[in-house]
Amino acid sequence: MINTVIFDMGNVLIDFRWEALFHEMGLAGEKFDRMAAATVLDPVWREFDRGVWTDEMILDGFIKNAPELESELREFMDVRFPGLLRKFDYTDEWMDALRAAGYKIYILSNFSEKADRECADELDYIKKADGAVLSYKIRMIKPDEEIYRYLLDTYGIDPKEAVFIDDTAENIEGAKKLGITAIRFTDKESVDAELAKLGVKY
Repeated sequence: MINTVIFDMGNVLIDFRWEALFHEMGLAGEKFDRMAAATVLDPVWREFDRGVWTDEMILDGFIKNAPELESELREFMDVRFPGLLRKFDYTDEWMDALRAAGYKIYILSNFSEKADRECADELDYIKKADGAVLSYKIRMIKPDEEIYRYLLDTYGIDPKEAVFIDDTAENIEGAKKLGITAIRFTDKESVDAELAKLGVKY
């Protein structure tokens, strides 16, 4: 019996719209590809979410990856960053409906302190959850086993009674290793269909 729903945030509850943001900056073609490779697609971004490096260290890492894009990288980090995330239209309604149906709701997300701080206006839905684990706060990231254990232990969640929703395959596999049922997010309708199969009704 599932009584707990655990949500990832990026591309599940909120749009991680880096591609649109880079286009808004006028980046296209090879320049766009280089910018992406230097930032969101590079391992440095994982350290951003782990919360060990300062913002300045992260920016330096990006610049080392693509020194020819230093001005664009500084614009991204210093000016454009608050536009990186946009809450989906369905997010509040989805969480409200699950809570009204009696389900516990938790959040488990790889997330940077800078995003938490500078995109705060788009993150008001977090308060709807019964608890939230953001990676930067505990210096752990998915899919490392320790972050799932931290969530389960902190909130007393029985993995057999929980379902985890994430858009990344490796994070789904990480949850399954601890006995948590997991659904890979592609769109809300597909997830709802999978939840219904598990007996989750709202």
